Amino acid sequence: MRLEFTAIMTIHLLFRLSLLALLISLAGCSTIQSAWDKTADAYETYVDPKPEIDLDRRPGLSRNEQLLATQFSLMDQHLEEILRTLAPQDRFPPSPWFTAFLERFPWVNAVLAVDAQGRLLTSHPETPLKNIDLEPLLEREWSMLQRGLQGFVEETPLGPEMIIAGPFFRDGTWQGLIIAHFDPRALVAFATASERLVLLTPETLLWTGVDLEITRKISEAPWESILRDRVHGRRSTETRSFLWLSRPIGTLQLIYALALPN
Repeated sequence: MRLEFTAIMTIHLLFRLSLLALLISLAGCSTIQSAWDKTADAYETYVDPKPEIDLDRRPGLSRNEQLLATQFSLMDQHLEEILRTLAPQDRFPPSPWFTAFLERFPWVNAVLAVDAQGRLLTSHPETPLKNIDLEPLLEREWSMLQRGLQGFVEETPLGPEMIIAGPFFRDGTWQGLIIAHFDPRALVAFATASERLVLLTPETLLWTGVDLEITRKISEAPWESILRDRVHGRRSTETRSFLWLSRPIGTLQLIYALALPN
C-alpha cells in the first residue's frame, strides 16, 4: 500500500508541475532547459509557496498568468491535502481517524462512510449541514482495479456540493466508500482575488465572483470538447476574456478560471 501511495503522490506532483509548465509555455520559452528552470522555480514559488508570495518575481509569466497560478495554488493545495489523506485509506478507519480528518479540514461539511449497499456506517458530524445523494456514487464500478478517488458534484437546496469518494476493502473485496464533501465557497475562501475567479466543471457552475451573465457564457462553453486535448487556455466572450486551467479528480474536471481586466 505504501508503494501505491508513493506512486499516487508522484502523479499528483507531476500533474501540478505539468500545469505550471504549460502555463509558463504561454509566455513562450525558447529552450527546453529554460522551460525546466522556470518550472522548477515556479514549483518553489506556487506549488510549495513560502508564507509570502511575491507576484513580481517571475519574469517568465505575465501578471495575469502569475495571478492565476497563485490563486490556483492557494485553493488547490487544500484540495490536494484532502486527496493525499483519502488516497491511501483503503481500509475502514477507526473513529479517531474521522475526528482527526475534520480537525484537519474544518471547512469540510462532513466525512462519512457507507457500505456497498449505501447503509451509513458513520458520519462526522452526525447531522451535516448538507445531505448528499449516495446513489450516483454507488453506481460507479469500484474494485481493486477501480480504486482511485472520484469527484462528484451535486446540486442541493443550499447550493452545489463537491464530493470526493474513495473505496475501502476487506480481503480484496470492495466493502464501501469513504466520502468527504464540502461547499465550493469554502475552497474559494482561500483565494486572494476571488472577485475575479470562476470555479466550474463542464456540467456545473460551482462559484463565481464575476458578473453572472458573463459567467453564464463561460459555463456554457463546450468544455467536454475543449478538455479532450487541453488542460489550460484562454476563453473569451463578447465583453470579457478568461485564463483557465483544469485539474482532474478521477474523471471529474475541476476548472479554475480568472477574469482578465477589460
